[in-house]
Amino acid sequence: MSNITQNKFSNFYIFMTFLRLGCIAFGGPAAHIVLFHNYLIKKLSWLDEQEYFKVLALAQIIPGPTSSQVGITLGYLKNGYSGAFCAWLGFTLPSAILMAGAAWLGQYFFENLNLYFFHIIQLIVLAVVFWAFWQMLRSLCHHVWQYIVMLFSAVFIYAVPLSANQIIVILLAALLGLLLAQEKPKQNEVKNTQFQLKSSKAYLWLILFALPFLLFPILNHVHPSLFIQAFAGFYRSASLVFGGGHIVLPLLHQDFVATGLISNEKFDLGYAIAQLMPGPLFSFASYLGALLPFTSSILINASLATIMIYLPSFVLVFGTLPYWSWLMQQQKIYKAIQGINAAVVGLLLCLIIQMTEKYIVQWLDVVFVMMVILLLKTKLPVWLTLIASFMSYYFYLNNFVMP
Repeated sequence: MSNITQNKFSNFYIFMTFLRLGCIAFGGPAAHIVLFHNYLIKKLSWLDEQEYFKVLALAQIIPGPTSSQVGITLGYLKNGYSGAFCAWLGFTLPSAILMAGAAWLGQYFFENLNLYFFHIIQLIVLAVVFWAFWQMLRSLCHHVWQYIVMLFSAVFIYAVPLSANQIIVILLAALLGLLLAQEKPKQNEVKNTQFQLKSSKAYLWLILFALPFLLFPILNHVHPSLFIQAFAGFYRSASLVFGGGHIVLPLLHQDFVATGLISNEKFDLGYAIAQLMPGPLFSFASYLGALLPFTSSILINASLATIMIYLPSFVLVFGTLPYWSWLMQQQKIYKAIQGINAAVVGLLLCLIIQMTEKYIVQWLDVVFVMMVILLLKTKLPVWLTLIASFMSYYFYLNNFVMP
């Protein structure tokens, strides 16, 4: 048995540790990874550096929110399934409560907001998505064939109105990756791999991961309901996210806005608010769930949606962690992910094109979006950048444009 699993922590300690991190984890997944490293590894010595980077490597090759999956894995290594749940709950709870609260308040104030308010929110979302696209393009696309896949993905999704077009694109991109990507450079094998855990039936988790993709279409055909439709949307979106939390936006947009379950204005407002919150971006689902009438309780609805979108992460971590050594040696997985990365950048590019068509109505809007992007490139806090930008343009439109 490895020394990781011998050094157990109480569930309460794991929960409180990640709750503290969840309250201060601003800046997105990259910042979360650094925060975990500085606090859990350097300060508290939960794992050594080498072990932590193994956890990070695993979280990066499976779909889902990287920082949340790192937290789930750390909790699991410290106290099994209950430790994984407590780590996730602590890290997710602050942002989930704030996002559900924003949706609840929106029910009372949404109708009183003028058109300029929503127009500026949409422009801010466009700027944030463009900045995320640029960052992902630079970090995930390194070869000519990846740029071609990215452009093909964007054009296909834009031009072909199929409900499964995003899944088709990702599968095709994975196939192209297998054919065109270079193999991962071989590295010296690390001795004493800590993730050779005793779990002879871990493959059952992977079967469980795949089952919803087979069952949801059948259930929705036999007994269509909002709950099944939403569960399928959240689960499918979370299962296809590679490359960063922002890629969940076009997936959720297709499942909830394009289908008419949530208005475009409310969706964009929630996404803009999510940029100001600490913790994982996936807690945007808490906001969406609060707007969906599963039950008469906003709290229950938000909780259900939050569980739905994170469920694939738990199943994948439990199913893949015992096979860490094997997964890290598979060149086909590495090559397929190169293609998938290019495709998800294409999803964001398509979303930018669609947003630009709808949101840009005058040349000042272009200037405003460019200004927000430039501010995002600075070291100013994101919340300060977005709030200051919003207030400045809102003041201008209300005082110099509004008749």
